[in-house]
Amino acid sequence: MVSDSDETALRIARLEARVAKLETILAERSRLLRVLTRELCDEDLMNLSLLAGGLPPIARSGFGLLGWRETTALSSGDVDRTMEQLWRSVAPPAPEEE
Repeated sequence: MVSDSDETALRIARLEARVAKLETILAERSRLLRVLTRELCDEDLMNLSLLAGGLPPIARSGFGLLGWRETTALSSGDVDRTMEQLWRSVAPPAPEEE
């Protein structure tokens, strides 16, 4: 028969193991974020921040100066890609699966 103190000790041991695992995961995530902060461009950092906050990323080069190609010629490929990026930027984030 298992006593209450044994059950309590087992529960505490499980919780301590979970906390240790979460601390390990958090330390790894923090390390990754520090590396990304040094390596990513400002636009990618902003998108990473938005995504982490549950918001959609900003549209790519069609609406920012980065990647802008100066031309007055319009092609259907530009319109399709631009519209796809526009819709993606305003779409609500997909629900997280557990």
